[in-house]
Amino acid sequence: MVLFRKNRDGEEGLMFVDINIAGQKWSALVDMGASDLFILEKAVKKLGLSIRKSNKKIKTVNSKEAPIVRVVRNVELQMDEWKGKKEFEVIHLDDYDYVLGLNFLDKI
Repeated sequence: MVLFRKNRDGEEGLMFVDINIAGQKWSALVDMGASDLFILEKAVKKLGLSIRKSNKKIKTVNSKEAPIVRVVRNVELQMDEWKGKKEFEVIHLDDYDYVLGLNFLDKI
C-alpha cells in the first residue's frame, strides 16, 4: 500500500491512499485517529450502494458518543493486493468522500 500526500489551500499535506471501492477508483483520506471506515452519503449514492440502519455509536474528537444512524455493508474494497468486503459508516464529512481509520489499515 502506498500512502501519498496532497496539499490543499496552503494546508500541510494530508495522507491519502488509492482505493478501489465497488469497482471504482478513488483516493481515501487516512485518519490516524479514526478507528473505522467512513463514507459520505453523496458517495454512497454515486456508487449505487444500499444504506442500512445501525445501532452502533461513534466518538469523535471533542464530542460525546453519538449513534451512527446508517451504514453500508459488504462493500467491495481493494487496496493494492488486499481485497475484501467491509462495512462503512455513513456520516457527514465536510471535505472527503472516504476516510480510512488507522486501526483498519493496521489489520490489513
